[in-house]
Amino acid sequence: MYGKFVAVPDDAKEVEVIGEQWKWSFRFPGEDNQLGKSDVRFISSTNPLGLDPDDPASNDDKIILSPELHLPLYSPYKFLLRSKDVLHDFNVPQFRAKMDMVPGTVTHFWLTPTRRGTFDILCAELCGVGHFNMRGRVVVEDDAQFGRWLAKQPTFAQTQQPASEVNQPITDPVEHGKTLSEVNGCIGCHSIDGKPGVGPTWLGLYGKTEIMSDDTEALVDDEYLKVAILNANAEVVKGYPAIMPVYQFNDQEVAAIIAYIKAVSSPQTHSNEADPGGADNEGAE
Repeated sequence: MYGKFVAVPDDAKEVEVIGEQWKWSFRFPGEDNQLGKSDVRFISSTNPLGLDPDDPASNDDKIILSPELHLPLYSPYKFLLRSKDVLHDFNVPQFRAKMDMVPGTVTHFWLTPTRRGTFDILCAELCGVGHFNMRGRVVVEDDAQFGRWLAKQPTFAQTQQPASEVNQPITDPVEHGKTLSEVNGCIGCHSIDGKPGVGPTWLGLYGKTEIMSDDTEALVDDEYLKVAILNANAEVVKGYPAIMPVYQFNDQEVAAIIAYIKAVSSPQTHSNEADPGGADNEGAE
């Protein structure tokens, strides 16, 4: 049985899954259908997956740093599994397949998605204090939808250009922030309805004065939220544990998450801003 699990069909395509404390990233080959080489020596803030910049096959590889993986329906895929730090385990329960990710080696298995839908990615190997929050999702969709999604993902060569040349305006930052908050597990710790959680609720958060662990006061504004997202454990709200994972969001992603926090912090205000006509505007074309 295990032999079938790792005996990859000749027509299978490849996708690489990279695990680290505590997030998922992915890589698809580009038009050359060949993944470029990678090595821990090349890992940096601008090259988080450690691709070899001197390998021509790396240039057109598609880089997905958001923990959301798309796959086409009925296409066999070989999953190449790599860890950047400690033991992880890539597990999508509905796939009925999982495999350990071992630092310093590449493990693999294969499968053919046979059902449309969105499915949670879990880490099935205890990997540190943020293990519970190491989540992502897989979207299985028709081939045409998958093709459109993949075409929007940046190539490695594009990610090495100055940020001003790569980043495109986000048309709906609140919706983008909502997606980032869901796939990165933020709303698993921060409720949006006022219920207590592992971290402070986002309902009524923006504009509030928080008491920090050293008894100082801090106003929750854009600058506070930016620090809280990128360096959460530098200042911790009193009464909450310092267990938030370290995230590597870019400026646009941070701005989108802040926009979403503002929206759920005062939902009525945001609703009125989005639809100034209120109920009188309903049904207008």
